[in-house]
Amino acid sequence: MKLINSDNIPIVASFIRLYGDVVSEVASHYDKPIIFRRLSSKENEYGDIMGRIGTTVYISEEEVGSIGLTYPEIFASLAHEIGHIVYHTHGWQLDCEHRADMLAAQLGLDSQMISAIEKILDSRRFPNLTSLLVGRIHFLQNMMRG
Repeated sequence: MKLINSDNIPIVASFIRLYGDVVSEVASHYDKPIIFRRLSSKENEYGDIMGRIGTTVYISEEEVGSIGLTYPEIFASLAHEIGHIVYHTHGWQLDCEHRADMLAAQLGLDSQMISAIEKILDSRRFPNLTSLLVGRIHFLQNMMRG
């Protein structure tokens, strides 16, 4: 797998440098390139922090900053989005989110994923997703205990 930082986003460059080889090992079954692009405020109608379409991960640096995510929390969130791609999950079902969170956990970023989700919850930006986000936290906490 090749991770391509097509918009030269500094945080993505750091993620690839620190975790690129491990992602390739953990997801060795996946052989397509994954592209990272900026999500501009003009394109970001819903105020998304990150998302993916096909094999492209989009990141809104503005929204990431407004939530106050730290670099490790951003790394965990990037891993989560990669997890959706490599595990072929679609939609907002809890099992799809758990599978995507598994990649962050496999990179040792489970506690950072929890704190990122907590910041998203605290922002009250996505009230319709509260139970889903809480379910993800419980899943990650249980993984850490087990």
